[in-house]
Amino acid sequence: MDSNEKQKGLVQRKKGTKKTAAERSKELLIHAYTHQNPSVEVLPLRDIYPEANTPKRKLRVCAYCRVSTENDAQEGSFELQVQDYTKMIQSNPDWEFVKIYKDKGISATSVDKRQGFLDMIEDCKAGLIDLILTKSASRFARNLVDSIKYIRLLKNLNPPVGISFTADHYNSLDEESEGRLAWLSLQAQEESARKSDAIKWGIRKRFSVGIPRCPRILGYDIDDDGKYTIVEEEAKIVRFIYDSYLHGKSSVQIANALTRNAIPTITGKSTEWCPGVIVSILRSEKYCGDIIMQKTFVKNYLTHKTVKNTGQVPSYIYRDHHPPIVPKALWEKVQVMLDTFRERGRASVAARPQKQKIVTIKKGLLAGYTIIDPTWEPQKIERIKFN
Repeated sequence: MDSNEKQKGLVQRKKGTKKTAAERSKELLIHAYTHQNPSVEVLPLRDIYPEANTPKRKLRVCAYCRVSTENDAQEGSFELQVQDYTKMIQSNPDWEFVKIYKDKGISATSVDKRQGFLDMIEDCKAGLIDLILTKSASRFARNLVDSIKYIRLLKNLNPPVGISFTADHYNSLDEESEGRLAWLSLQAQEESARKSDAIKWGIRKRFSVGIPRCPRILGYDIDDDGKYTIVEEEAKIVRFIYDSYLHGKSSVQIANALTRNAIPTITGKSTEWCPGVIVSILRSEKYCGDIIMQKTFVKNYLTHKTVKNTGQVPSYIYRDHHPPIVPKALWEKVQVMLDTFRERGRASVAARPQKQKIVTIKKGLLAGYTIIDPTWEPQKIERIKFN
């Protein structure tokens, strides 16, 4: 076929006149909006989705209320939340009241001890709840990781469970909610950090001016001024422990003696004593009348984990804070004995002979030869049999 025949049988195209996809799309849109297509009509939803014809089911709604302390002001706030949400849910004809889940006197920085919160999440997983009402992101959680974790968990359930933060006028099921959720949760977490710093500052200031915390310990009760007063019946047990140790009894032997004689522990619920408790009583400076403040501190406000203070934060000692059960000279003697026993234990472990191993080389030019430690004494080297 020559070039003339090709030209007769083909449509001639001019270079540069081919339209782009964007241009074609634009022309289609202009034509569609200027010339209505009579062949296109909207189908009613009931003709496509049978469930659209069923009566609308009421939303099963609960509320979550929490306060972090149990003082009088917080008690009023807590009850106000409970009553307000109960009335709000029950008065809405489109809602079905499920329950008010509550946690009182518990921090929101971790969900581990918030039983009401955990019960609510389990009920959501069981399909019993459609919507949760709570005051704000800080009421729900002050830990950014926990907050996002549980809101996403609820959002991904089938059907999804929404959370309505009533003070923030925000619903977790709203479109483009992830960014706002992260912002609200981050604000709540920062608020917890500020509160934690303020509490720590207050505690350390109290310690620095001689206002200690006095936990209940064996041998003492606490008076109206927050100081220790001796409980003689219990003080006898403390003196027995110190006297026994001074006379050569170990912590194990002392614990066994108390257990055999059915002496109750400080809780009064058990007569089983363990050596660790004996050592802690022997180590406690409170029994000679002193009190050391800030022995431990909370390192991370999110985990609330208490760690031993080894110099990370200041500590203080209040000498002669309360009447002693054990004379100071006797207490100091016991400390020397405890330290000596600990050093002896470390020395015995260090001096313990290591197990001597005979190693035979398996590869290389020296395969078959046996390595003998040159530090071994000749009489300790056993006869070696070569294959």
